[in-house]
Amino acid sequence: MVMQFIVMTASAKMPGSVKAPYKRVAVVEVEAGAAPKMISERARGVVRIVQTWERLHARGVNTAYARALVVARDLARDLNSGDY
Repeated sequence: MVMQFIVMTASAKMPGSVKAPYKRVAVVEVEAGAAPKMISERARGVVRIVQTWERLHARGVNTAYARALVVARDLARDLNSGDY
């Protein structure tokens, strides 16, 4: 079975008093060709969650969310190429 690593994003759960958007980012190992619908090990096609970044502020240009996406994409690329 061939595995691959992908980057997934989702909205983060925050209290109702928080109006700004917050997001989650995850690097997930999946079966080749799988497109999971949620960041969870219970999702169809997910083998394991490699790393997550939780409750990242996502409004603006240079946000924690944008920086985490760059790191997650680099990690997924390195894992897919075998450079780990």
